[in-house]
Formats: sequence, C-alpha cells, structure tokens
Amino acid sequence: MANWTIDPDFTSFAMQPRVPLRDARVVREAILKGRIDHPVSPVSELQIDDLFLQSSEENSLRIQIRIYRCKNETGSLPVLLYFHGGGFFCGDRISDERQCMHYALHVRCAVVSVTYRLAPEEPFPAGLMDCYQVLESLWKRGRDLNLDMERVAVGGSSAGANLAAAVALLARDRKGPLISFQMLVVPALDDRLETQSARQFTDVPDFARDEAEVMWEWYLGPALSDVSAYAAPARTKDLANLPAAYILCAGLDPLRDDGLNYAHRLSEAGVAVELHLISSIPHGFASQRLLNEQVEVLRHAFRSKR
Repeated sequence: MANWTIDPDFTSFAMQPRVPLRDARVVREAILKGRIDHPVSPVSELQIDDLFLQSSEENSLRIQIRIYRCKNETGSLPVLLYFHGGGFFCGDRISDERQCMHYALHVRCAVVSVTYRLAPEEPFPAGLMDCYQVLESLWKRGRDLNLDMERVAVGGSSAGANLAAAVALLARDRKGPLISFQMLVVPALDDRLETQSARQFTDVPDFARDEAEVMWEWYLGPALSDVSAYAAPARTKDLANLPAAYILCAGLDPLRDDGLNYAHRLSEAGVAVELHLISSIPHGFASQRLLNEQVEVLRHAFRSKR
C-alpha cells in the first residue's frame, strides 16, 4: 500500500492492526454491540414495515424483509430490492439502514431490505435463493403492497452487490420478473482473486485479500471446487440482456477489479453501464456525496421506465 494515497478520513483505520477473520459469530456479536451503542435514529417522514414472506422451498422457510417508504406517498412506488453487505456471513435487514432510509426518502421509492441466510452455516445457494424468492414474492404481491413492479431495481454493497448481480442473472435466465436496473456498490464478483487488485491489496484497512479469501471459502462451502456463475457472477460467459447498471469501485480495494472488469464486460455485451472509481478509498466506506449520487442515479433509472 506504500505507493498508494489514502483519503485522510481513513488514515486512522490504516494505522490500526487488522484482526483476521476466524469466527463468524465473533464478528456478528461485535456488529450487534456496535448497533446497540450507536443506534440509527428513525426518520419521522418514513413508514417502516417488517414482513415475512413464505419461501416456496420444501422447508417452508419464512424470509424477513423490511420495507421503507415515505408516509405521504400515494399510489404504487418504484422498488429498490436491497441486499445488505457483510461478506455473506454477517448482517441483517437493518445492517444498511441509513442507506435504505436515504434512498426511500430522497428517491421517493419503496426500499425492500432482505434478511437472507448467512454463511458459513448456510453457504451458497441459500442466501441467493432467499433473495430471488423475495423478488418473485413481491412480483406476485406487488399490487397489495402498493409497489410498482414494472419499475424494479436490485442493489447492494459488497456481498449484497454480488447477490444483486446474481438475482439479475437468475431473473434473465429463468425468464422471471423483469428488473430494470442494478446498483452494484464495491461488488464482490470473482472468487478466483486473480486480478491485480486482489493480488496487490494485502494490508489495506478494513478489508484486504485475507478477508476476501475467508469470505469466499465460507460462502461457497462445499461448492468451492465447482463454482457456479450465480455464486461468482464474474464467471458468467454471457452478460447480454441484463439490466442497465451503476457500478462503484474503491481504488484501494482488493475487489476493485471485480467491478471494473464486470463493467467492461457488461458494456461489451451491449448493457448500459455507469462506472465510478474513487481512487483513494478502501473497501468499507460510506459518503454522503456518494449516497446523493446514487439517489440521482436511481431517480433517473425509475424515470426512464415510466
């Protein structure tokens, strides 16, 4: 990392030793403790509803979702189906609550956050199937929930961006519900970790190659030796006829080239892509400016489908 310039806001993180991932439960407990110590303040203009959707799988799993929408909105709203980050092994429907509330408030859409099953206890394809089941359930129940299912975007950050890309692939290949847009923020798309950024960033703050290796090992589980393109969308050979995409990459991220390469291949396949690279930022970051940028991108995507 010595030859790279890091944004001053992240310098303090770079000076702290990274703790390697060894136990998913320990990470989950730490996140929960942080949530208790720093709760998210509710936004008075928003209505937040927690619902359970019944899975069509034989185990009759109930999938929990949280829907954010403005209280004063009437009529059906466009939908952002949002999948939280967390390396496939941590997080829940309120992990990215600040982002979800911001999108709902400023895009004037319904944001549906999904609690999907987590690795390593439930490796691929469990989490992806939960996310796709939610898409199908919303397609059937959209009118009852005041959702405009002709204007549906999928999105997420990191592992959540992987799931968004994979849901778009599944919907295309299964001729399922139509998705109009995909928003992929610092996406984890390639388990092979053979890119320049994956080889180079071994000591960056928050998330480096070691964490990426553990993340993929836990997520893929028994499928580690025979990886599906739905687990790692970078392995997909044909990217034609997918929804238009916004892809955001962090310059100091081992996953940086996942997003850059995917954007390039989508464009080559005839898919409209808006690509942003922030050169001095590590993987785990948040920015009000970038959130506002994503609001504008989503507004445009939903307007274009009217």
